[in-house]
Amino acid sequence: MPSDPVRFVYCPRCLAGEVRLSRRREAWDLVMRIMLATPLRCRRCAKRFYKRLGPAQLRLGTALGSSHWSVPEVLPMAESRDQAVLVVDDSIPLSGLIRKTLARRGFAVFGAKSPDEALELFLAHRSQIELALIDLAMPAAGNLDLTAELERLRPGLPVLYLVGAGKTIARCSIEAQAPGAVLAIPFTEEQLVARVGGLLEAAAHQRPDEQMWERLIAVSDWIPSPTAMLHVYETRQADLALSHVAMLSAGDIEHAFRPTNSKAAPYGVAVRLRDVALARCLIEQVSPGGRFVVAA
Repeated sequence: MPSDPVRFVYCPRCLAGEVRLSRRREAWDLVMRIMLATPLRCRRCAKRFYKRLGPAQLRLGTALGSSHWSVPEVLPMAESRDQAVLVVDDSIPLSGLIRKTLARRGFAVFGAKSPDEALELFLAHRSQIELALIDLAMPAAGNLDLTAELERLRPGLPVLYLVGAGKTIARCSIEAQAPGAVLAIPFTEEQLVARVGGLLEAAAHQRPDEQMWERLIAVSDWIPSPTAMLHVYETRQADLALSHVAMLSAGDIEHAFRPTNSKAAPYGVAVRLRDVALARCLIEQVSPGGRFVVAA
């Protein structure tokens, strides 16, 4: 049986990155047509699960790289880089220049012409996207709302804002807080690459706990409503969250880590409402004095 590796996917049980396809190509294609999801298997703990994948997540040269699955356009990614950029711009010439420039530097590029389209792309490829590039000069409204939603979904996601010559309130506010996050139009390719590289380098120096939280959020299960927040965590409690992952996975309980609105406890884990009682019993075994949330 083929054992093709995939990129940017982590096991929901042990969080290992050693994930491979678990079906032969013919069987996988059939499942794709029915479920729009890929059957995967973790080599470390043997966990089997399904997840939607894009072409950039399949290793180059695998038999599945030529699948006819309809996905958003993705420019080629060099083997030396595992990063993708979400570009939000409705100007075809400018967007094309940005995407080609970044692709030549080894990035995968997801392009969106509106905030709504950008959010859909981010939700579908959140484990790949390492930076968002948003044109604030776009006539369409909602760019700052998109930024706020991306921050909620991925705390600390670097964002590079493209601005015009005018000194708007939004531009002045962003420049006051993060001067390196603003790039004025027109700009050169060198300026674009330097600014993107600087933001990614700064994000790479995040504390290990913050990186672990982003990873936990990225590999979370998709849980239909109704759900309940089971437990909330301080940033330094990533190890406790990993213990909870092990207990919930052992109990076969779907769970999702999400940002909260609390500075004291900025992360939480949610489960199906029907699973709250069992999930609480499981994680109480490793949560002495923890922050439990009472389900409504």
